[in-house]
Amino acid sequence: MANDTTTEQKILEAAEDVFHEKGYDGARMQEIAEQAGINKGLLHYYFKTKDKLFEAIFSAALNRMISRILSILELEIPLDQKIDLIVDQYMGMLMKNPALPRFVLNELNKNPDQFIAKHFKKDIKDAFANFSASVKKEADNGTIKQIDGHMLFMNMISMIIFPFIGRPLIQVVLGSDNAEFKQIMLERKEHIKKFIKDAIRV
Repeated sequence: MANDTTTEQKILEAAEDVFHEKGYDGARMQEIAEQAGINKGLLHYYFKTKDKLFEAIFSAALNRMISRILSILELEIPLDQKIDLIVDQYMGMLMKNPALPRFVLNELNKNPDQFIAKHFKKDIKDAFANFSASVKKEADNGTIKQIDGHMLFMNMISMIIFPFIGRPLIQVVLGSDNAEFKQIMLERKEHIKKFIKDAIRV
């Protein structure tokens, strides 16, 4: 059983690297097998299709991201620090897994109820209630403008996710290759933090 777990983990790590570098369309099962140090037959034993492997990787990545974001939303820290942590975590995960938004959109379009039930637990409402309460508290104290916590969170997430969803078009418009796009996203991370905090500051 330990060997099975080790082999499967090697496959997942290799596939994550290949999907990250080549994207879903450019990734090949043979290349993933070679990077994992196994033959293609063994790869297909664990994951019958590229779709199944893609789903396994990005389901795990999504669950990690959701777990981290929820823990940040519940922290008892100043709002500006919470904004920094949310942006850092979200951007960091998407830069490591740029195909994640595509996976989420595809799964939502296929079966939204099943996808939500699988990845979003009941405690997510409590976490967002905590975040909204912290936003309201700072607004009532006069440290930030009056703003709805849900709207603030959606604004942040929209600014983070859109460049990854529209990446092909954005790279054409900016005339950037993959390495340049990554550098732009690193700069954008700091821009988003400043933009959001400047927008809500009194």
